[in-house]
Amino acid sequence: MSGWRDRVLPARPIPASLSGILMALAFPPFHMAIPSFVALVPLIVWLEDLPAGSDGARQARAGGFFFGLIYFTLVFYWLLVALIFYTWLAVLAFLVPILVMAWFASLTLWGVHTVRTRLRWPVWFVLPVFWVAQEWLRSHLPDVAFPWMQLGDSLTGHPQLIGAADLVGSRGLSLWLAAVNALIAIGLLGVRERGFRGGLEPAIALALVIGAPVGYSLARWDDIELRPAARVGVIQPNVPEHIKLDDPWVAADTAIRAATNLAAPWEGMEELDLVVMPETMAPVYLEPIPSLEYPGGGQIDEWATDLGRRLEADVLMGALGARDLGEGRHEPFNSAFHYRPGFERPSRYDKRFLVPMVERVPFLPPEWFAGMAFMGRFGVGRFVEPSQVESALGRPSFGIMICYESIFSPLARHYRRSGADFLVNITNDSWFGRDAWWSRSSALFQHPAHLVMRAIETRMGVARSGNTGVSEIVDPLGRVSQATNLFEPAAFVADVMTTDEETLYVRYGDVAGLGSVIAAVLALGASLLGTTATRKPRV
Repeated sequence: MSGWRDRVLPARPIPASLSGILMALAFPPFHMAIPSFVALVPLIVWLEDLPAGSDGARQARAGGFFFGLIYFTLVFYWLLVALIFYTWLAVLAFLVPILVMAWFASLTLWGVHTVRTRLRWPVWFVLPVFWVAQEWLRSHLPDVAFPWMQLGDSLTGHPQLIGAADLVGSRGLSLWLAAVNALIAIGLLGVRERGFRGGLEPAIALALVIGAPVGYSLARWDDIELRPAARVGVIQPNVPEHIKLDDPWVAADTAIRAATNLAAPWEGMEELDLVVMPETMAPVYLEPIPSLEYPGGGQIDEWATDLGRRLEADVLMGALGARDLGEGRHEPFNSAFHYRPGFERPSRYDKRFLVPMVERVPFLPPEWFAGMAFMGRFGVGRFVEPSQVESALGRPSFGIMICYESIFSPLARHYRRSGADFLVNITNDSWFGRDAWWSRSSALFQHPAHLVMRAIETRMGVARSGNTGVSEIVDPLGRVSQATNLFEPAAFVADVMTTDEETLYVRYGDVAGLGSVIAAVLALGASLLGTTATRKPRV
């Protein structure tokens, strides 16, 4: 092989292919537990068999890139499927992230091979460090950060196993799972080379590495004291995305009619603290924009205020915010509006983490897209304090996460450190599929899975309202309840639970991620100053 095929396709592509497929099986909608612990094993065994020197390094780069193409394409295919209905930019929105993430995987395997052959450090240390370092890097890229479905998130379907997230967060669990995969690979190599006795030492280490975090998680499962934070009504109006795009005012009216009907049984029957409705439920500007002579959406304000009065509850609803820049210019925001009966709106939260291409085109001035309504030029919100509600339980406060902000742990951590008792996630996942079963992408199941991790990291409950679903409640143990059917109108009332704990992760943050980056940089620096070894020790 030569040229581009030599750089992309390894001489033995089967191990990389198998690992890529197993990684996909670990994530929703499959969400199998076993692949999380073994998916990387074929790739690691293959990597350990590579020769030292430039040929081995080239093979490591090619194998990593090929693995990344398979893995990320299978997990993120929905980027193309979900957006192609709306814009040709979906092709770029799919290809560019896949190629960038595959390049990260290539860099990861090259780094592992380089450090292993030059410094002879054990693979059970080097592989997890470099794996988590690349997760940290892709979650901190300016304008295109995308920490969606990291290795640690693969076990969110099994929350009883991942209680250690309250210590180390999602990337700490990635470090753990990568180490487990590496130890299994070492054991297989030891058995292959020295028989049963060659796998004994890795097996003992493996039992300890698996047992300690799982044992901690199971102990915490029975130890954590939960208490109700607020009684919440969640509404899922189920307005198709094409209506929102064709005529926003018709979409707002449709959603309001649906919400009115869904909330009607609660009037006089339920004691509610907060009613939650989805992202861009009213996809129109609610506030006046004087320089455009735009009067605002006063009738929608009146409806939300009246709904809160009739239900004797606060109301949270997604709509468009705006900042008037004068001379007929304005900056749009994807916002959440908080209403309280008898008062002005106490708060507005503007989304801080924006979807690349759809909400803000990366690296380009938003003024270039002034003729595209608000698509591609949303303003970036700021960190705000949690909002409060009046309740028989006191004055509980909640942090707001709009749409895929649920994948960013720093936002949930910020809210907990600022005194929040629970989280609210409002979203519009109608982008990710249609009513027909064959058009439903895996993103519909991957997206809400992140809330399990946020709940365990912060030990706060979460209420989620999705326009077309899934709407649900997640408790501080990571257990999901009240999950609604997709693409059906729905509503429910439930208590959102919380705890009085400030977890180590909330207190100290992503030590595992940042520590891995520092360790990877130092290891690479030291290895590039060393000499190539002729063999690599297994442990």
